[in-house]
Amino acid sequence: MHRRTLTAATALAVLLGAGSAAAADSSEILPLKSTGDMVVDGAHHRVFISDPTAGQVVVTDYAGTVVDTVSSLPGVHGLELSPDSGTLYAAVHDADALVAIDTATGTESRRYSTGAGAGPAYVALAGGKLWFSYGSSGDGNIGSLDPSATDPAVTLDQDTHRTFYEAPILDASAGAPGTLVAGAPDQSPVELAVYDVSSGAASRTAQAFDPGSTGGGNLQDLAVTPDGQDVVTASGAPYYQAVYKVTDLSANGQYVTNTYPNAVDIAPNGDVAAGTFSWYDPDVHVFKPGVSTPLRQYDFPNTGTSSGADTLAPAGLAWAPDASKLFAISENDSEVYSLRIFDAATKTE
Repeated sequence: MHRRTLTAATALAVLLGAGSAAAADSSEILPLKSTGDMVVDGAHHRVFISDPTAGQVVVTDYAGTVVDTVSSLPGVHGLELSPDSGTLYAAVHDADALVAIDTATGTESRRYSTGAGAGPAYVALAGGKLWFSYGSSGDGNIGSLDPSATDPAVTLDQDTHRTFYEAPILDASAGAPGTLVAGAPDQSPVELAVYDVSSGAASRTAQAFDPGSTGGGNLQDLAVTPDGQDVVTASGAPYYQAVYKVTDLSANGQYVTNTYPNAVDIAPNGDVAAGTFSWYDPDVHVFKPGVSTPLRQYDFPNTGTSSGADTLAPAGLAWAPDASKLFAISENDSEVYSLRIFDAATKTE
């Protein structure tokens, strides 16, 4: 496996007036064929990245060095970390399974079947259960699993309204532990739904097709705010990350970026990282909570052979839990992926 560390001068350009890259910002090439999801484990200082095409989860340290690879996970996509950081849950689409990975050892510890043909795609913890989305071609739905049960069993067809055509993107927040938010991926207009899962079953409390009349289309990512009050979406259009109230999915602000938003992640302190697919403009935009203009922006370099610079992978942003680092996955025109590590991303000097 070939890895290299780019210098701060070539790894990225920071757009902050006439500012330059922070000396500690760095980049490492990743052994990926594709990307699905990324989560950061603050207890063990590990970054987990799913690779659906290669059927693996790649594990790096905070410097981007690969320390483990969990294989035999065909079509693995969505990832979720347990509150104690002891277990990483993965939706393994092509194996029709949810897989538990021990974060201390980087090994698979248990596998739960979701039933033949289910094809789980995204996962989120809420209401004491692991929720997952599955299905396609008009059969998108939501299921659940209680990993703490003596004999854990999967429950399917939790969305009795049959809201989604495909398996939806899922997210939840510790600030609203009984609430689950879902969004239809790649669909135009955007479609969102909110569920009360506090009883152990999913009861839909809000649903919106083209929420706030600003939902746009081609949803790539979403994130619930730490207080559980809002959901922030990243869709190909409009050219900002839209904010909606979780209570009724009415419009509640925006984080202004540029063409083709494709990622969003929110730190526990509320700092927002918003990403865009942009060959010739900034790729990563950092905001303070509720402030619509970016505090800082990052423009990836061109490590390939085309005229356009490297681009951000869909859903390719993740904060360290203490917000000390922001991680981003970039790709060049030769399909080479890199993990970019931004230190002190909310600092202006």
